Amino acid sequence: MLVISCHADTGFRFHQLTKLDRDVVEGHLDNFAGVYAVMQAYFSGKFQEDYAHIALTYGEEDDMAGAEEVLDTLRKHDVVIVVDVTGTKTKQDFVIEKCSDKKFFEALQEILKGMSFDIYEDCPDPIATEDEVDVYSEECPYTCMLAIPCWGGDYNEGVVKAKEASIQAVAQALVRIVENFPALCQKLGVVVS
Repeated sequence: MLVISCHADTGFRFHQLTKLDRDVVEGHLDNFAGVYAVMQAYFSGKFQEDYAHIALTYGEEDDMAGAEEVLDTLRKHDVVIVVDVTGTKTKQDFVIEKCSDKKFFEALQEILKGMSFDIYEDCPDPIATEDEVDVYSEECPYTCMLAIPCWGGDYNEGVVKAKEASIQAVAQALVRIVENFPALCQKLGVVVS
């Protein structure tokens, strides 16, 4: 099974979003930008496979309770893609973090070839290093974060900026992962379920 996990909770008392010039949005993006990317991928009409599941979780800002509930439904060889924002500095459209399994790392590079991204085994995000990946990776080694780069402050505290092209690229990456999931499973040596 392929699980796309995205936290839909927020710690903000109010919300704002402003479209700026040159493909930039500014606002409370944690994790509205991630939810938006996941929904764009979903509404592309390319998520018709039974093996692709979306989990919009709660509690990521506090105790990861939503991710813990999703974890209870997973098996060891399920693949989990966490979609969130990151403060990792990059010139690429998106960042993949905490992709610690070598086969998974290489398979994602191949599936996403031609797209603009950085990929890391660890978490170079200077703002936060704890997230839902930490919950899922306890049981599922094929877990990583697909992250939308933000800048201009602490995304946990308030308003930051992101490129709309980054949100679109994450949606496209999700579609590509779903479309290539059987091949990904073959590379990982697991059965599509």
